[in-house]
Amino acid sequence: MKRGLLMGLLLFCVSAITIYFTVDRQAIASLHEFNAESLLFAGIALAAGMYFDGLRLKRLVSMAGYQLSLRAVLRVIFGNYFMAMLTPGASGGAVAQVLILKSYGLPILQGAPIVLIRTVFSILFLIVMLPLIFLFDSITIPFISREHLLLSSLGLVLVVICMLYAIQTRWMRRLLFYVSKKTGKSTPHACLSKLKELNEGLGLIYKRPLQSLLVFIESGLSLICLYSIAPALMWAFTTHIPIVEILNRMILLNLILYFAPTPGGTGVAEGLFVYLFDPFLPSGTVGIIAVAWRAVAEYVPFFIGMYAVLTLYGQQFVAMSSKAEKE
Repeated sequence: MKRGLLMGLLLFCVSAITIYFTVDRQAIASLHEFNAESLLFAGIALAAGMYFDGLRLKRLVSMAGYQLSLRAVLRVIFGNYFMAMLTPGASGGAVAQVLILKSYGLPILQGAPIVLIRTVFSILFLIVMLPLIFLFDSITIPFISREHLLLSSLGLVLVVICMLYAIQTRWMRRLLFYVSKKTGKSTPHACLSKLKELNEGLGLIYKRPLQSLLVFIESGLSLICLYSIAPALMWAFTTHIPIVEILNRMILLNLILYFAPTPGGTGVAEGLFVYLFDPFLPSGTVGIIAVAWRAVAEYVPFFIGMYAVLTLYGQQFVAMSSKAEKE
């Protein structure tokens, strides 16, 4: 409860500051031109993103030899949003997914690789898209030329491919053993155990490459639909929306958010949104759209996830209490 209240206060302050420093009189005057259809489009984009996310989750679970009901799929997806919003770098989302899968009969050793693949495929899709973004989009980042951005993104793709191969080799196990022994921060056995778990998760991909390709495509479709929430909300104030450019920038923004140090990327997300999308919107409206985007894409799933997680573990707690009373 304390963490939730602090998080709510932080979200309120960030939203208020974002609107205060970006809204002007012209923006307030333009509110009468608000197009309510944009909220409908944003809702459709959110639902489509959740649909493809659930589809890839069911496919991964079936690849591991298990089945999930629709309610279980929704609990895993929204539980991820709930815990991700409460933890820095969205780290709690993965833990929540594994625990919820365990509640529905998937052992942790099976659930952890599934969650790992979901996260890896999402990040991999964003990384693969980076060279295309910097090749065709005029995104500028201070002190870094466009050519350097393109070369860096290509290099990042190659590094990811090489790492996916290297972690399966004996050389990587020896290196990890040597580093953990020298640093002393973790025991060699624990590090090698985590590496083995990672390789087991990736082994699920290699065993069924066609199904894995479908999971990757569904990951991309889910992310594109979720990123379409932003242009849908922009429709409220302007009909001139270069959707490809906006989606490109949403991909860059969300890749950065994976490494944001604040809970749920709060503050970082709003600041980047204002910086990247101010040129596409009427003066003074970018802050309103930034807060609305966060509300639809993050806060609505967060509250649904909170209800899903609390009811799930509440039911288990009541069942355990009833059993104890009978005994």
